[in-house]
Amino acid sequence: MKRLVYIFAASAVILSCANQNELVVPSELGVKESSISIPCTAGSFDLNILADGDFSLSLDDASWLSLDGGARSMSGSQDCTVQVSYEMNRSIQRSAVISLDRDGKHIEVPVSQEGVLVTGIEFDRRSLTVESAAGTHSVKVVTLFQDSDLDFSVEYSGTEGWITDFKKSNNFLVFSVIENAEESLRTAAITLRSKTQPEILDILQVGQLPAGGMLTPVGFDKLGDIAAGIISGEGLCLEGVVINDNSQGNGAPNANISPSVQDNTLSERTVYLQAKDGSAGVMIVFDKPEDNFTRRYDSVTFLLDGTEVTAYDDPVRYVITGATAGNLADTKSGSSFDVVKKEKKMSELTDDDVYTFVTLKDCEIPIRKGPFVPIDLRLQTIINRYPMVIRDIDGETMHLMTNLTASWQRDGKGIPEGSGSISGIIVHETCDNFEWDVVRASQMQAAGLMEDYITDIGEIGRYQIRPVTREEIAIADKLENGFSKLLMEIRFFNAKYDNLVINVKDKKVYSTYPDVEYPYSDPLVKGYLEVVGGSKPGDGLDNYRDWTLLGPLVDGLITDPSLGNGVYDYFGRSAQRTISTYASTGQLVETAGSAWRDTNWSPEKNWRATFSTEGLTAANLPLSVQFGVCGGLGELVGGPRYWVAEYSADGSNWTEFGSYTVPDFPVRSSRKAWQCPGYKYISFTLPEDEEMLGKKKVYIRMHPVDKRAGTSTTYDGGTINLTLKSQLNYFAIRCNK
Repeated sequence: MKRLVYIFAASAVILSCANQNELVVPSELGVKESSISIPCTAGSFDLNILADGDFSLSLDDASWLSLDGGARSMSGSQDCTVQVSYEMNRSIQRSAVISLDRDGKHIEVPVSQEGVLVTGIEFDRRSLTVESAAGTHSVKVVTLFQDSDLDFSVEYSGTEGWITDFKKSNNFLVFSVIENAEESLRTAAITLRSKTQPEILDILQVGQLPAGGMLTPVGFDKLGDIAAGIISGEGLCLEGVVINDNSQGNGAPNANISPSVQDNTLSERTVYLQAKDGSAGVMIVFDKPEDNFTRRYDSVTFLLDGTEVTAYDDPVRYVITGATAGNLADTKSGSSFDVVKKEKKMSELTDDDVYTFVTLKDCEIPIRKGPFVPIDLRLQTIINRYPMVIRDIDGETMHLMTNLTASWQRDGKGIPEGSGSISGIIVHETCDNFEWDVVRASQMQAAGLMEDYITDIGEIGRYQIRPVTREEIAIADKLENGFSKLLMEIRFFNAKYDNLVINVKDKKVYSTYPDVEYPYSDPLVKGYLEVVGGSKPGDGLDNYRDWTLLGPLVDGLITDPSLGNGVYDYFGRSAQRTISTYASTGQLVETAGSAWRDTNWSPEKNWRATFSTEGLTAANLPLSVQFGVCGGLGELVGGPRYWVAEYSADGSNWTEFGSYTVPDFPVRSSRKAWQCPGYKYISFTLPEDEEMLGKKKVYIRMHPVDKRAGTSTTYDGGTINLTLKSQLNYFAIRCNK
């Protein structure tokens, strides 16, 4: 991957979205919650701590927070959950910090609590950068307080005293600046607060350009020149609209640093800035969450001084790192109407759409099982975002990206089953848990990077879409309100009929939608899945675990798993599957679930679906297939890694239409970046072959390409372990209506 870099100043960030080539193995210390927001009423919350040795926790000076028994601090030596209580806040919003320390590593978790009172002072913009010459400037301010009850103060970063003559006049804050004769930008923060209620305030960030400096807007199309070092100079800036926030926890990706360490502040530190005409966008990463005081739809003038611009290709895109609050030269509130509306099909996307807001038309999520992030939540440190496959009416596919911090990732409602539109930011993100680049990993290891610190090499396509809010996934709830129909689908254990054991009869797994009738007078009307070929075909098509509990989560924990939801411990114990129905119960959990597995895999052995296309014509094309795959048991790896998918109109002549990899489930004692704590969902569109239409029997099969498999230390350095399982937890075949 090409990386062209132009450094505007010597400052650089330690953690960014770029690959890290020099990292020191840290002591493990982390928290699931990078920040906490709580209501004004009294209550408590759980703080989930990850630690591999002695650590200490302190509530600092926040008297309204307390631990068990009213304690202000505690210590521990391993992963744990700490309950923190809080008092009712009868004033305005307040904040505190929870501090964690281990072996010199310090983590602060900000806590903000809403107040009964509302802040009564607000600037109409949060930042302003002025020219170097002396002069007078004004910013509108809205407040219910009298002028006599207002007080002004300034906090400078560097040179002091250059802001003078504060006053409020006709709903404006008016101030003067003296000439800046220095060769660098200087910044300050003006605080306007109530004298009688000093906790009520607002802050305006002010910057002044260096001597002779002036703001010089540059087009987004010039970022490549800047990164190549062709353009230089002070005062270069971008003007655009902020198209994201992290209000629902999905505003931007977080970062995996290792299989057990994450940077969950990245989504708070990242801004996607879109050109005002919608023609381009850029990803901006701030050094600290508090530096990013933008709000969604703000009109922003972003000063490039002191930042680093990196250019990438495949796709062409630009990332700016090292940003601080001082780079926000002008920030003014806006609305969604300030964002240019772009509607496209997947096939119409180009590199110019990356980091811009786009609505994808005629889309569906072709997986009718589980939540948006169907993983074993006990292993979430190994994965911070989940790519859910989506497709459109033309059969194009890509991924919808959902953070584990997203408020809707497991909200009890599940995935909408119809079709509609999906709006969000077009991004290029990776997922090591789904794919792994062995060549790239070897190159990075040869350069001296430790294996556990190789990340961001799992390419999952050229483009993905990242909704900022759940409401932007505007897909109909019901399958009937979609553009496709199911020819067959296997998604749970069918307990509808007493004489049918987990919908497997004669080593065949029968369709659960459309539901087959018992006894099977003509099962081909709905189709079935089986394992054929090899030394021991179909020897284990019984129940197997998965993690498709719908939720909802309460304080990050699964509610009542004893209801039966396919959530098992490492050895198949604990919350055992209990089947009483094949439908959902109360829109909360799927009470019938799990997966089908088999062992003794070889390239000659395959999953084979037999189904009917009678009555279908060319108008129903394309056909497509969806499935969820995972390998291993959780303690051992060695299932086949590389697979191929093929179709046949006669069961003898096969045509390949896709290849894929099956991830290993994480091994507790040796987690690796390429392991996935759940099922990987895949969708393939078949070629438009009319030979597949109008037949009582047609076929799809999936089988290993060769005998390569993973080991506890390598991605594909072993051979297939015949005792290891490879499993499916979903299988469907679709066509257009």
